[in-house]
Amino acid sequence: MQGATDTVLVEEHAVLARDVKGSIDRESYLPAILRTDEKGTLLVEPLKWGGSSDFVAFARATALINIPAGPAKANAGSVVRVVHLPN
Repeated sequence: MQGATDTVLVEEHAVLARDVKGSIDRESYLPAILRTDEKGTLLVEPLKWGGSSDFVAFARATALINIPAGPAKANAGSVVRVVHLPN
């Protein structure tokens, strides 16, 4: 819509660096930063987030953590799906 030619976002899995809360009622996408540890493992670090109107967190994010509806919490160390955000 702003001249983008690639409309598909890259998805993959990463290890969650901290616990996060999802929503029981709906799928959640939480802002995060991707990084690798000294072993080369892809880690996803959730950002402090005040809700959907928190533009600062979204501006800092390099990815979104996808938490399916239902679980109240995803624990650190678990593998989660992440969606890369365009640069």
